[in-house]
Amino acid sequence: MSHALASEGADSRKNESGEDTRFAQPDNLEKPERAKRELKRAPLGPDSLLWKWGSDQRLQLLRGYTGVLQNMHPAIGQSLLDHSKFFEEPFARLERSTPQIIYSIYDDGTRAKMIRDYHHTIKGKLRNGERYHSLNPDVYWWAHATFVWRVIWAQELFGTPFTKEEKEQIIQEGVTWWDMYGMSERPVIDTLDGYIKYFEEMEDNVLERNETVDFALRTARVEPVKAPDGVPEAVWKVIWKPLMNSVIWLTYGTLSDKQREILDLPWTKKDQRRFDRIAKGVKKLFTILPEDKRYMEPGRSMMIKAGMIEGKYKEPKLADAYHGHDETQPNTTSNTTANTTAGTAKTDPKDGNADDRRAAGCPF
Repeated sequence: MSHALASEGADSRKNESGEDTRFAQPDNLEKPERAKRELKRAPLGPDSLLWKWGSDQRLQLLRGYTGVLQNMHPAIGQSLLDHSKFFEEPFARLERSTPQIIYSIYDDGTRAKMIRDYHHTIKGKLRNGERYHSLNPDVYWWAHATFVWRVIWAQELFGTPFTKEEKEQIIQEGVTWWDMYGMSERPVIDTLDGYIKYFEEMEDNVLERNETVDFALRTARVEPVKAPDGVPEAVWKVIWKPLMNSVIWLTYGTLSDKQREILDLPWTKKDQRRFDRIAKGVKKLFTILPEDKRYMEPGRSMMIKAGMIEGKYKEPKLADAYHGHDETQPNTTSNTTANTTAGTAKTDPKDGNADDRRAAGCPF
């Protein structure tokens, strides 16, 4: 069994009342010393594969894939029901979260810890009464693993697949990326074979069809959602249905057979042939794009700053740190990282409510 599914002790999954707590215990971030494991790591920087491919525009085509996989986890799916405006404004959630996740790859760890701190108060109970906490290492690791894997999967579907050695390197760079969160090493996987086995175990034992996933893949096809920022309401009324049908169908295609089976999603040979034609077209189109148009912000500008590609640098527009419920702290957008250090917090990030987190750019 992978580390991500293994418990830390024989009784660690049960509390004194016999309640299952597999997703309930948050990481002890104030623990002075942690048990260290011998993990394979690869450095992040201008020569790393995550810096080169972590903001590839083709990742846009896997937004649905990554979100669905994460929401298939019972704790993550339930957390959106309990704490999120995802159902009211799904596009806004992506617009809040994507730049921050991308930037954390290129940052020194400050942004990663800010993202982590958005999650202190995201907790509750699953449908079966079992408790969950979003800072439980197993829960948090699953979300992180999908972000690492999507870099590999984007090229598998829409580009030139990485070699086995390159996939191993990306996964080892993903360990270094995980280190930036300051979370427990216990669930970390550092090999390609380990990742493949982990995903299979998650599919067999953890991932599920739930209300959150059904909304994303079914309800959003027939019930209009709030327009993305910048799209006029009159235009959205005309385009939302064909657009959502196309986006959701594409998401079906990016999922594996096993994942579609869990979600009871139809997929025919005709669908696959159509998907393959689109994927081939995307691959061809990408080769003729100007180099600096092949990457999403803020990764694009970070690559320009590091001398990896040519182009005009844009100062990243990122949310300020979440300081908890403190009305003296303005919820503004920062154009530099100088204002984002956790040391400016006046309150404990464990305090505060969903509106505060959302204003600070919380993915939830």
